Amino acid sequence: MTSPPTRCLLRALLSGVLLTGCGGVPDEAGPIPAGQEGVGTQESAMCSTMSVTHLAVSGMDSYEGVIAGAGTWTVSPNANSVYLEYYLDNNPTPTMQRLPGTYDPATGTTSGTWSYSIGGVGCGGHTVTMKAYARHISSNGAEEICSTPMTVTRTVIQDGACKPTTSVSCRRISNATIRCTGTASGGSGSYTPYWQEYWDSEIYQEQYLYDWFQRPWTADFQCVNTTSTTWYDLNQYHFQVIDSTGMSSTVSSSPVFKCMPVA
Repeated sequence: MTSPPTRCLLRALLSGVLLTGCGGVPDEAGPIPAGQEGVGTQESAMCSTMSVTHLAVSGMDSYEGVIAGAGTWTVSPNANSVYLEYYLDNNPTPTMQRLPGTYDPATGTTSGTWSYSIGGVGCGGHTVTMKAYARHISSNGAEEICSTPMTVTRTVIQDGACKPTTSVSCRRISNATIRCTGTASGGSGSYTPYWQEYWDSEIYQEQYLYDWFQRPWTADFQCVNTTSTTWYDLNQYHFQVIDSTGMSSTVSSSPVFKCMPVA
């Protein structure tokens, strides 16, 4: 089966995350625990000549509860690296990065790439915000992180892990009719309900699963009641929805009803 496009993009983005983690100076590229930075608290006059001049997203997507993205950055002369913070829905996430780059002697600027991923993301739309601060690390290890960031925000729809869920309730409303009502939640947008019947003949020892048919949320099915212990069919009703993105829901099933065989 061909992988969904979102899965392919996510794999590529996650590959970038792994490559970033494996390259560069070990104590520069790794994530830094939240709460350990005081950005700009020791800012000097040097920051008046340092800035982030470019921060771009080359790709960002989500699949199965994981959002991943990657992009590029550039800092002005006098800065030689960047410090990045990431926010999900305006809330800071634990990942912070000090990233070295490549110096361009023609312009005096330094450029590099960034990559980021976060799991456990719920259904629906989310915003991912990157804040990049100009940074200078001197030959003796002294660090300067400036306090004014360049900020980029992207919106991502998390739907790979957001399959709609359903439930179904059925009851006999007459001697010949079973009435079923389905409900749905999750997924994206509006729903289109579908029903499917399962038939099991005790007499002929045959089973049949009918095709799915689009029907209203409440549907009536023929099932003439019987108390016979030898002459009956078993009927069951399945319910699912398809949301506005085309994603199918879970399937819910009714109890099994004993019905008089249809001639």
